[in-house]
Amino acid sequence: MDKEAGEFWVTNPFQMAQNGQNLSAYERKRLYLNHFGSEFLDASFFSTADIDSDSRSVIAADFNRDGRVDLLVGSVGGGPVRLFLNEIPRNSNYVRLELTGKTSNRQAIGSRIVVETGKATITRDVFAANGCMGQAPPEALIGVGDVSLIPHIRIRWPTGDWQELHNVPVNTTIKVIEGTTSLATADAHAP
Repeated sequence: MDKEAGEFWVTNPFQMAQNGQNLSAYERKRLYLNHFGSEFLDASFFSTADIDSDSRSVIAADFNRDGRVDLLVGSVGGGPVRLFLNEIPRNSNYVRLELTGKTSNRQAIGSRIVVETGKATITRDVFAANGCMGQAPPEALIGVGDVSLIPHIRIRWPTGDWQELHNVPVNTTIKVIEGTTSLATADAHAP
């Protein structure tokens, strides 16, 4: 234990308040970048994510709709909510799928998406990713590399039924309603 860093051992957690102890932790936050699948690089300082606060929740989602995952970090005790926008240059394409269930649940939680780019097969499950005091939107943001058109996407809805999409454009949002053949696209935010 490092007492200078405020670490301590508690033998009885029910006596913490009367001993003047609490579980607030003001450790520096860390952000790591995956480097070609072989190692993780500490980008905490460079990203400014190394804040010193008692943060309890983090939501990873594309808040500014530019195809890159951003972070929303919330702190306790009246601390600010901080949005860290991902400004790393994007060098590949993506597709965002927003599914709406008709027979299945409306948010399509439990759906499986299989994207076949011609170069790779990418599988994603739709679920509302949540952590302590935070929940990301139930959408799928899928990086597809350098393909300019996605030949085939299959969606297995929670009912077990499959739906297929063909020649799907990249760098846009595709809204899919269970059991329908028409798709709605929304222009993506230009980075």
